[in-house]
Amino acid sequence: MPPRPYPDWSWSPSRHNLFEECRRKYYFHYYAAHNGWYLDAPPMARQAYRLKQMTNLYLVFGDAVHKLAEEAVKTYHHYGKMQEREEMIKRIRFLLNQAYKDSKDIEAWTAQPKQRQMLHEMYYRGGLPPQLTETIKTRLPILVDRLLGSESLQHYMHADSCHLVELEKLNTLDLGDTMIYVKLDFMYRQAGRYIIVDWKTGQEDERNVTQLRLYSWYVHENYGIPYEQIDIRTEYLLSGQCKLDQVQEDEMNELTAYVETSIAKMRHYLSDTAANAPKSRMDFEVTDDERKCRRCSYREMCEGAKARPEE
Repeated sequence: MPPRPYPDWSWSPSRHNLFEECRRKYYFHYYAAHNGWYLDAPPMARQAYRLKQMTNLYLVFGDAVHKLAEEAVKTYHHYGKMQEREEMIKRIRFLLNQAYKDSKDIEAWTAQPKQRQMLHEMYYRGGLPPQLTETIKTRLPILVDRLLGSESLQHYMHADSCHLVELEKLNTLDLGDTMIYVKLDFMYRQAGRYIIVDWKTGQEDERNVTQLRLYSWYVHENYGIPYEQIDIRTEYLLSGQCKLDQVQEDEMNELTAYVETSIAKMRHYLSDTAANAPKSRMDFEVTDDERKCRRCSYREMCEGAKARPEE
């Protein structure tokens, strides 16, 4: 099939957060990088696509913990036993070390940005800050212990009649002509209740409210479950706290209004709404927050980047 000139239109909480963080970063991520995987793509598209694949040590760590949480649930579901703590720690260390090794070869990553990893810290700073690596090293066994001892995992393993429903599955909802992406970390059913589990490896964030409402909306729409039978457990592994939530049906109007407002703002930056064609790059404003520029993967190609080169 010939390349499509513009990407498909969609909405998600992560897309909204990126849009609010910096309009120019949003442009690079969702529009400039489109078709950048083709060898004959324009240099800017290839560069943006490559930088889009960039990650950082905290993200790699969080993804590794989520991956091991998924494997733990699968192992228990299929074999009725849990993975060993030391094996989980070893696997996460392997994933972190692999990201570091990949990041040492910029040329190989440039040639295959989707197949290899590049850490932001390595690319822009030339190495990993010792304080950062020490923080990750300290947190690793703590998060594994709290994952294994979490209220949700213990309840799934030991409560009567718990049945796995979904695990790391990318789902969609439709709001008018907009496809909305939703991904549940883990959901199981017990005694007529649907229990959604969301693993968090960082600090509590008020933006999670929108995510929780989307989860409930998806389960309500896809499975026909009344909202009062849906429980959400947010497991903050760093603090060891499990926050229990229930979304009420009357909150859905607020959620819909929130998403529709976000969609309208994003579409203001389109020259052709039907085609999802963006306006000029310069119409997408650059953030005034230098800290955000410093953390941005696209700063090497952004004319408005405010972050000074790091030693």
